[in-house]
Amino acid sequence: MPDLSRAALKSAAQALGLGLTDSQLKLLGRYAGLLREWNHRMNLVSRKDESRILAYHVVDSLAVSSLVPADAKVADIGTGAGLPGIPLAIARPDLKMLLVESSHKKCLFLETALPELGLVNARVIEGRAESLPGLDCDAMVSRLTGPLRELVKQTHHHLAPGARVILFKTPSAGQELTRAAKLLSRYNLEVARTFDVTLPVSGIPRRFVVLTRLAA
Repeated sequence: MPDLSRAALKSAAQALGLGLTDSQLKLLGRYAGLLREWNHRMNLVSRKDESRILAYHVVDSLAVSSLVPADAKVADIGTGAGLPGIPLAIARPDLKMLLVESSHKKCLFLETALPELGLVNARVIEGRAESLPGLDCDAMVSRLTGPLRELVKQTHHHLAPGARVILFKTPSAGQELTRAAKLLSRYNLEVARTFDVTLPVSGIPRRFVVLTRLAA
C-alpha cells in the first residue's frame, strides 16, 4: 500500500471527524519522513510498514482523537516511535502529551523528533511505566502494547481520579474485558464504553476500549 498524499490524509482525517490545517498535515508528513529515515538505523516500525506510516499508523493514531478529553494531560504508555502520541499532539495542540518509553534508543528518536516538529505540547519520559512515580494524568492511551491485565497493573498509579484510559484493541477484545473484570474493580476502573471503527484507507477494524477511574 503506498503512503498517502497530503490531500488523501486530509480526507482520511475528515472521515474521523478531524479538520486538520495545512500546517498540521505538513507536520504529520514530516513526522512520517523522520520515522522512515530513522527506521533504517533502528527498528521503530516493521520494515513492511515503511510505505504505510501515514496510511496506517498515523490514521490509526488519529482515530482515537474524539475520545481524548479537551485540555487533558495524556500519558502515551509504551509510545515506541511516538504512536499515537505524536500524531495526537500535532492534531490536538490543547493536549499536554507525555511520551513514556523504556527503550533508550527509541527515546533518542523521540527527543530528536519533537524539536524537529516544533512540538512544545509533548515531552519524553524515559522509563518503565511501573517504575515511574505517578504522573497524575487526566487520560492515558496505549496502542497495542499487550494484555489489558498487565497494562492496568503497571499503570494504574498514573491515573488521577476520573481519568480516562483509552486502549487500542481488536474487535475480539470482549473476552479480554470479561477476564479482567475483577482486576478492573480492584483498581477502581470500569468500562465506560467501547467504540468500533473501520480505519479509513486501510480498512482495518479497530475497537477502542475506554475505561474510567472511579473515585476511591
